[in-house]
Amino acid sequence: MTEIAYAPVVDSNVAFRVTGEPGGVDVVMVSGAFFPFEMLEEDRVGARFMAGLSSLGRLVVFDKRGVGLSDPITDWTRSVQEQWAEDLCAVVEYSGLKRALVVSWEPMGVARLAASLRPELFGSMALVNPASFTSGLADLLSTSGEASIPTRSVEEMAFPSRIQDPDFNEWLQRAGRSGASPATAARMWGHILSYQAPLTPAGIGMPTLVLHNRDCMSPERSVRAVADEIRGASFVQIPGQDTYPIAGDVDALLAEIAQFVTGAPSDLAPQRALAAVLFTDLVDSTQRAVDVGDAAWRHLLDLHDKIVDRYVLHHGGRVVKYTGDGVLALLPSATAALATAESIRAELAERDLQIRAGVHVGDVDVRGDDVSGLTVNIAARIMGVAEGGETLVSDTVCSATLGSGLDFGDARTTQLKGIPEPFVLHRWVR
Repeated sequence: MTEIAYAPVVDSNVAFRVTGEPGGVDVVMVSGAFFPFEMLEEDRVGARFMAGLSSLGRLVVFDKRGVGLSDPITDWTRSVQEQWAEDLCAVVEYSGLKRALVVSWEPMGVARLAASLRPELFGSMALVNPASFTSGLADLLSTSGEASIPTRSVEEMAFPSRIQDPDFNEWLQRAGRSGASPATAARMWGHILSYQAPLTPAGIGMPTLVLHNRDCMSPERSVRAVADEIRGASFVQIPGQDTYPIAGDVDALLAEIAQFVTGAPSDLAPQRALAAVLFTDLVDSTQRAVDVGDAAWRHLLDLHDKIVDRYVLHHGGRVVKYTGDGVLALLPSATAALATAESIRAELAERDLQIRAGVHVGDVDVRGDDVSGLTVNIAARIMGVAEGGETLVSDTVCSATLGSGLDFGDARTTQLKGIPEPFVLHRWVR
């Protein structure tokens, strides 16, 4: 990793860093909001996204004026978008990038403006959840009609898959403090949202990929409008509810960007981690929904989710996803997974809800906030053969809990769907 350098622009200096190796695709990333690039390197998802981009070739990351290590904004008579577009162009020139791919998750038009002003510097663009106008974000950030620093509710909308994670929240607070002071941030937000020109200037003709996370707070119609405004742009929608690539499945974004610019899949290897995988499922949920009615069933499902969240977090794990009337969670140990399953089972039983659970331990492939791999599939299959109120575990779980004093019932050999070899399962005796 190279040292931090500074690109001169007007009467200021813009901090940047170059990673990756020459010979591939030159990439420059435009970060959203006021996240300093040094803080992005400290977050597991942000670091993953940058690692994926640098696997394409050289990657330049930079702090816009007023953010992080760069000089403050001194000219408030000009738009922030215009000055940040100048920063982007200066960094590309000063770092020596050639026909760079601009990957921008800054929604308010900076990359598009730079591409219209200096098209010779750039070869292509990949825009993540761009806005077609400022008013939509202005509505989210308004307090009594005045632009303000994003509220907690906006954070919850921007990062729904991570906002319940205490470590992420702690990082988010530090990133905010490092990015800009409260007064500076408020002033920049106001200036950004007062921009009256179209966020997509006319005449952009370079190859452009417009990416949209299907369930994020950026409306599909707004993001599609950006693709329609750029000649020949491609619109690709991927699953996910997070707006910025510091949450959610960034590997899906990276796969589309790599395919767009190289015509081949991303070279970034899946992350693998050892974890205890817990699957749970509500028993006879369809009949229960019929018995109590839709409204009461929705209330019970909300209650189920809150109980699951509480106990998974209490035992040091994280919820990966809800499966309608069940959950997939990762725990740091087999004993933590069993304790979580029992806590959930016991509290739901008090509300006349019954679950079944399956636990397996092994390596999982981590893709953003999602997981995959054989270990996950096996845990799901184990849960699938459990009966109501039962927690079934694999031999691996028994081995992992040796010396803990936990008791398991007699082994039974079962053929799990999709698993070629017979599997030995045990019932956890509470």
